[in-house]
Amino acid sequence: MLGIDQYKQPEGMYEVYNMFHATNSTILGLKSIDENRLVEISLKDGEKLAGYGNWEKIPDTDHLINYTDPIVNYHLGEINKGWFRGNREVGLFVKASIYRDRLEIFDYNDKEFTIVEGPRLELPKFEIVPSGANSVVIFDIQNKYGHRDVYIDDKYIYDLYGGFNEEEIQKTNEVAKTIYILTHSGDVVGKLNLDISIRGMVVDLDLKKIFGITTDEDPGIAVFDLPSEFL
Repeated sequence: MLGIDQYKQPEGMYEVYNMFHATNSTILGLKSIDENRLVEISLKDGEKLAGYGNWEKIPDTDHLINYTDPIVNYHLGEINKGWFRGNREVGLFVKASIYRDRLEIFDYNDKEFTIVEGPRLELPKFEIVPSGANSVVIFDIQNKYGHRDVYIDDKYIYDLYGGFNEEEIQKTNEVAKTIYILTHSGDVVGKLNLDISIRGMVVDLDLKKIFGITTDEDPGIAVFDLPSEFL
């Protein structure tokens, strides 16, 4: 099978580690070190055309984070790291944080963010430790992971939520068994409790199904009925 299009990654894109097309000539993505939550990059030459959403100071973390350090943008990016998904047709892009319980919904049409906090509001335990000439964020191993995947359709955002820490995952193979359903404006309108753990999902409105990759010893595809009120 041949690709429809191909292009060589410009040098300026090497720090962009998760991306989707914003337009035919630009990509929108997460950059490892940047003052912005999202960057828009030219596919022609890798030039940063725009940055959206400045990192905000996290309350009660002055004893952990040196906000005057030039590497602070890297630290904030790591603390807020997560899955990034997009739906270009509706102009909506979402980052679902794995360490914090936070969804960042970006509307490309009006260039505005909607931030959804929860279900947990507390920060994960972490520390900043030296690493060579720089420093890195180390999370407490007992922290439970938050969001594990996200899917965007024409009407809703489907948020796969975890709530298990690394030890629990290793013992039980359970990664995520909850799906929150949100409107594009960030209002939670539904919650699905799954009978099997999955680690990724897609939604098919035509088939009225949610498909997920199972996390058991013999992984397969789990199929769930999509409730009629979300069709």
